[in-house]
Amino acid sequence: MEKANWNAEYTRIFCEICKEETEANNRPLGCLDRKGYKNLEEKFFKQSGQKLVKKQLKNKWDLLKKEYTEFMVLKNAASGLGWNDAMSTIVADDDRWNNHLQVKYPKHAKWRTRGPANLKEMDVMFDKAH
Repeated sequence: MEKANWNAEYTRIFCEICKEETEANNRPLGCLDRKGYKNLEEKFFKQSGQKLVKKQLKNKWDLLKKEYTEFMVLKNAASGLGWNDAMSTIVADDDRWNNHLQVKYPKHAKWRTRGPANLKEMDVMFDKAH
C-alpha cells in the first residue's frame, strides 16, 4: 500500500467529510465505524479525485487526533496562556510563551501564532474522543 500524499486541501476535505460523518452518528466509539469509512472513501474520492483505502484514511484520522489532543493540552491546561477564538490563536506575551515552551511543552511551538487548521471540524470529530 502506497503512503497517502496529504496537502492542505485534501486535509480540509477529509476533515469536512469526517465532521459530516460524525454528525451523522457514524462515529460511535471514538473513530468512524464501517459505514463512516465507506462514506468517507466515496466522498473523498468524489471531491478530491484521490482514491484512498480505509487504512490510509484511518492513519490520517489517528494523526489528526494526536495533533488535536496535543493542542487541547495547550489550549485548556497551559497556565498563563489565553485563547483568541476569533483568530484561533493562543494569547500570551513572549516571556510566558518562552517559559511554557522551555519548561514542559516544546512541541507546542508550532502553534505560537495559529492553532491547527480545520480546528472547528476537529472539535466535532474528536469531541469526547480525545
